[in-house]
Amino acid sequence: MTLKRMTRFAVIFVSLFPLHAAAVTWYVHSDSSLNSIQAGLDSCASGDTVLVGPGTYCENIIWPYVTGLKLISESGPAATVIDGNASGSVIHLSLVQDDSLVLIQGFTIQNGDAWLGGGIHSIGGKPVISGNVIAGNTAQWPALVGGSLPEGPVPQGGGIYTEWSSPKIIDNVIAGNSALYNGGGVACYCDAANIAPWIYNNTITGNTAHTGGGVYISCPFTMTTLRDNSIAMNVADYGGGIACYYVINPLLKITNNMITMNIADSAGGGIWCYLSSLPIIDSCTISGNAGDGIYSGYFSSPLITNCNITDNAGFAVRNADPTELVVAENNWWGDATGPFHPASNPGGMGDTVSDYVDYDPWLTMPGIHELVPAQPVTIFLQASPNPFWKLTTVSFRIGQRAERIEIDIYDAAGRLVRNLYGPMPHALCSMQVSWDGTDAANRPLPGGVYFLRLTAGDLSATTKVVLSR
Repeated sequence: MTLKRMTRFAVIFVSLFPLHAAAVTWYVHSDSSLNSIQAGLDSCASGDTVLVGPGTYCENIIWPYVTGLKLISESGPAATVIDGNASGSVIHLSLVQDDSLVLIQGFTIQNGDAWLGGGIHSIGGKPVISGNVIAGNTAQWPALVGGSLPEGPVPQGGGIYTEWSSPKIIDNVIAGNSALYNGGGVACYCDAANIAPWIYNNTITGNTAHTGGGVYISCPFTMTTLRDNSIAMNVADYGGGIACYYVINPLLKITNNMITMNIADSAGGGIWCYLSSLPIIDSCTISGNAGDGIYSGYFSSPLITNCNITDNAGFAVRNADPTELVVAENNWWGDATGPFHPASNPGGMGDTVSDYVDYDPWLTMPGIHELVPAQPVTIFLQASPNPFWKLTTVSFRIGQRAERIEIDIYDAAGRLVRNLYGPMPHALCSMQVSWDGTDAANRPLPGGVYFLRLTAGDLSATTKVVLSR
């Protein structure tokens, strides 16, 4: 069969948008003249699709720098294999940062071997990696030369490695991968506030690494979500199931996962939190792990709530840093009497907790009830121009309904000189009012420093304004 080009859009679409070329589907098949996935991708324009027929394709794919490409198998991962031949990442993507239309779906991705991302290495963009089997890939250094280690980053991400990227890793089986250092199954590294990896509904099993056998996360400033995954039978020195490293803001949400039968030879069989990591661990089952259910150390303080934490070898929760408190309230510890602690709960028949763990109150029966966090309340107050001599505009915004809201003006001595707004009830709002530098009797005030104070219910904000005369 020769090359097929199948337009995805009907003629009526083309007639409505005559200046834009219709997206094209390129069909790759092992028995066709177009029998290479790389050649199919290289043929694409923005928005095109490569549809791959059944077969095994021995390739190390370099993704073209073209936006919105989709790579889809025709018959699913059991029939469509991309084999990296142990000679680099199976798929290497370097994407436009805001490209959210890239899709890799329905393949077995195997036998890759690279420093970073043996199976998939993704840089930038927002790719969707969905419905694949990612298995038997490695992240390791090449053979040592002269007995010395090569230069370069430490090997990470046996199955998947992402950096500066907001991937959606959904509905995959990630199994039997290994990394010499971090992230046997998945490793996510990011250091920018606008990046948000999402790892959802995957089976992550039988992976190995030094740190983070199943998943390794080092995203200090980004919203990262691990949700509805089964993370089981992974092995590492630190963090058999999940390793959280330098997650310094509570923006990592580990929610509704099954984290079971993972092993850590040193610490954190289920979850390992280290170097100021503050993840929220909510509504998870953390059971049957060896080397502690959850380990927290070196200025870390995870928030653990509504979880079933049972039958773990070692501590259910071990806090190795006496300067921090781990809050682990409203969890089920395996028995209605709560967790065992020799000093504070010697009658507890559940899993054992270490010192510096706040476990009370606890659940008296198993059950997962997901925490729905309150929406953050915002309050904003600003004057412009500042300094001013005739008139300034005071802008304010609140992020919740308030029974009353008011703005008062105080002089440098702390005396109330004017009520500028309210008190009156208000809903969510963003408003502006003006102040002409006069007091409550409309008399001009002398030049100097004044303070604007916005009060909205229990919240308040203050800003300084300078009146020039």
